[in-house]
Amino acid sequence: MKRKRSLWLCAVVLAAAAGWLPAQGKDAAAVLREIFPIPAMTGNEELLAEKIKGLLPQGLTFDRDNLGSLYVKIGPGAPALAVLAPMDEFGYVVSGITAEGYLTVDRPAPLPVPIYDSFLLGHPVILSTRKGLRHGIVVQPSMHVLTKERREQLSNSLTLDMIFIDVGARSEAEVRAKGFEILDPVTPWPDLLALANGRLAGPGLGRKAACAALAAAASDLALEKPTAEGMLVWMAQTRLAARGARAPLGAVRARNKISPKAVVLLDALAADRGEKGPVLGGGPILVTAKEGPSAVKEAVEASAREKGLALQSFVGLESSALAAFAAAGTDAVVLALPVKFAGTPSEVIEAKDVQAVADLVAAVVKSGRIR
Repeated sequence: MKRKRSLWLCAVVLAAAAGWLPAQGKDAAAVLREIFPIPAMTGNEELLAEKIKGLLPQGLTFDRDNLGSLYVKIGPGAPALAVLAPMDEFGYVVSGITAEGYLTVDRPAPLPVPIYDSFLLGHPVILSTRKGLRHGIVVQPSMHVLTKERREQLSNSLTLDMIFIDVGARSEAEVRAKGFEILDPVTPWPDLLALANGRLAGPGLGRKAACAALAAAASDLALEKPTAEGMLVWMAQTRLAARGARAPLGAVRARNKISPKAVVLLDALAADRGEKGPVLGGGPILVTAKEGPSAVKEAVEASAREKGLALQSFVGLESSALAAFAAAGTDAVVLALPVKFAGTPSEVIEAKDVQAVADLVAAVVKSGRIR
């Protein structure tokens, strides 16, 4: 009897390894650790999309659009509910190569916060080149040899023409020989730090965590094969406005591709900034543009109650990513992850908040309340 049971367990393990059985639901924090190191500047999301796809269980239906967004269909029919997460992070592009072998940079998208450029000084970066990922460091002048005026300029009014990246070259020819070219994406060094009490810190961490939560939810949904229809979308190019619209290009493309009845947008929201605002560790934040009835809002709230999940609420914040769907009359809300020091290279989140977002997304889709 014991021998038969052992053989059966071995068969199960081998079948799962071969992809014959559905994968178990994934821990959202574990998924985050897998995807966090992958650079995904706006327009350069291919590697992250492929990584997310590779982490999801077999048997799901995948699709892509011409911007690089990744779509996963849930259920047998047309998707009534779409849950979307932006993939792209803020970054720079190489704008020039000096005769001395340094790189200069420019911004393809607006800054997350006005002083973001100053965070670069003295810090390592990742460059995505045709020959693969390369390392560099932003050169910082030795402050003690500078004049008072120059020190104040670097501290208070830093401009991009003062920023140079050292890639270990001494000439333009040597830079190009190493594989660096104009328009190569540049992103902050992906240093994920584990802090006390289940907290994590790193650059662009809030949005990467939202992507991880959606991937964990997809893994959960793949186990039960729900009859409710839905679409999970990891959007590319959400930091660039579509031509003739204030909505991001990736959101406009997603709307035109799937035209859902209702939308839940996963994103990050600044927390711990005041007594009445969202707090870190307080659970997902349900964000609505205004008070009033909303079927998708009620579906999120009901699912949170059923799962016993804490849910924070915030009214009055408009999201440019939702503007594309609102223009089409789509019922839409934001489900945000609370983030401390949002928009800096040291964004802080709590792992339990990421898991709560994943659990809540899976519960909303499974409930079938949006049809």
